[in-house]
Amino acid sequence: MPGRPRQVVALSIAVIVLNAVGNCCLSLGMRSHPATDFVGAMTNPWVIAGIVLLIGWLASQLALLSWADLTYVLPITAVSFVGSAVLGAVVLHEHVTGPRWAGIALIAAGVVIVGRTRPRTGPVR
Repeated sequence: MPGRPRQVVALSIAVIVLNAVGNCCLSLGMRSHPATDFVGAMTNPWVIAGIVLLIGWLASQLALLSWADLTYVLPITAVSFVGSAVLGAVVLHEHVTGPRWAGIALIAAGVVIVGRTRPRTGPVR
């Protein structure tokens, strides 16, 4: 991404990775508890890791929004949906159907298009 501030690129990557991995950890942890046992789930190491990672995701997302436009940040960080699908298929052994992969490919194409634009389109007011 030539011409991009390194902070924006680094935070974009952090937001993507923290979101996808955090949600994967939550899913791993919650699969070992009944749907109504939220209190017991809070002691599961996978759930704790997921919560910590998603707190990091939120902090990174807030910092990224202070440096780049919302119209850049949300489409770029949508690549976390791609990461979540890959983690779901590989780590969680979930079956991802063809139509879902097609939707994921459309998301990836949109990210490529938006990634070619400037992170900030106008002055902050």
